[in-house]
Amino acid sequence: MQEILQKLEDSYHLLSTGQKKVAALFFEEPSIIAFSSALETGRHVHVSESTVIRLTQKIGYKGYTEVQHIIQRKLAEERWLKPQPGFGSREKQSFLHNLLEADIANISRLKESLKEETLLQVVQHISKARKIYVTSNMFSYGLSHLFAHWLNMVLDNTEMLMQGDIQYYHQLSKMNNQDVLISLVLPRYTNNVIETVKTSKAQGATVISITDQADSPIADHSDILLEATINSNLNIDSFTAVLSLLTAIMRFISVKDYEKVNENLRSVERMYQEKGIFHRS
Repeated sequence: MQEILQKLEDSYHLLSTGQKKVAALFFEEPSIIAFSSALETGRHVHVSESTVIRLTQKIGYKGYTEVQHIIQRKLAEERWLKPQPGFGSREKQSFLHNLLEADIANISRLKESLKEETLLQVVQHISKARKIYVTSNMFSYGLSHLFAHWLNMVLDNTEMLMQGDIQYYHQLSKMNNQDVLISLVLPRYTNNVIETVKTSKAQGATVISITDQADSPIADHSDILLEATINSNLNIDSFTAVLSLLTAIMRFISVKDYEKVNENLRSVERMYQEKGIFHRS
């Protein structure tokens, strides 16, 4: 970390105006560099992603990712491996605080960018669908499975659509223009989920995609695109905003199809009680 700061000081007179804005973040708010993508860092100081990347290369590094990992390790050493008294309180540079703040920021972006009329349009498509299919890549399988399970429990017409499943091609062959495919296409993008979306659209299905950015490779193959920012720090993706988006969709469906949802929930609840599924104190 100190080496990075020294290189920035030595090269400061050679930097462009935009690069100087980015350089200031290294000294004043290194946590922004550590926990934001190059694009997000650039937005913070109103410069382009390429300006951020060129700065890191100008001071002798391969790129933004290399610099980011150095800062992450330094913060981890300072705030995690050698915690000070009061860690977890309101310290401005707390490692935990910054991780949670990044998730809060992602939800705030979702709040600002998601239009209610778009969400209502999504819910309308789901509500009137003959069949709903949910697909994703391996990294977001847990989220897609949770979402598909809930949809099927309350609407009784939802299936997971995953390449490699024995039913995969049979499901695709039965798909038509009365059906909806909900795809979670998140980094790292995989070819199989993109191919699933292309085939589903060719079969006539309405494609609703949840992804992390407008220029995602799935954008051109989707009828409706919903964006939720993903944090990828310390090699661990944070899907907090995606889960918030899925929860919002579920709650809107609960309101729109109130009677059907509650009838199905009461039915499954009776089975839970009959089989003694849940512990009673």
